[in-house]
Amino acid sequence: MLWLTIITFLFYSLNVTGFKFKNFVLVDGSCIKTEPIDLAFWIPYCIAVIIFYFKPDIGQWILLSLYFLGIVVLSVNSFKYTLFPNERKIKSYNKCFEKTHHIIKPSDKRLIPDTFHITLYILLYINLVSIILFIK
Repeated sequence: MLWLTIITFLFYSLNVTGFKFKNFVLVDGSCIKTEPIDLAFWIPYCIAVIIFYFKPDIGQWILLSLYFLGIVVLSVNSFKYTLFPNERKIKSYNKCFEKTHHIIKPSDKRLIPDTFHITLYILLYINLVSIILFIK
C-alpha cells in the first residue's frame, strides 16, 4: 500500500514541479500561476503521506478522506463539463492545457482531460480501493 501511495504522491508532485522531456509535456508545473488551488491539495496530501508512513493507523483514515475528496473534486470539475458542456470552460481548459500531452484529442464540444489528469484519476481510484482494502 505504501509504495502505491508514494508513486501517486510523486506523480501528483509533478503538478508542482512540471515534467517535460524534449517536445513531450506531461504537465507544465504551472499550478502556482494558473491553478494555485492545487497546492491546497498537495500540501495536506504530503502531510498525510508522512503521517501514513509513521502512523499507519491514523494516516490510513486521513488518506482515505483525501482520496475520496480528490475524486469528488476532480469528478465534479471534469465530468460536469464532459456531460454538460460549457463552451467557455472547455475553451479555457483547452487553452490552459494546450501544450500538455493528450491521449485523446481535445474537443471543442466536450471536456477531454489531458494525459496527466486521466492518469491522476486512475491513480486516485486505485488508491481509494487500495486504502479501503488496507483498512479492512
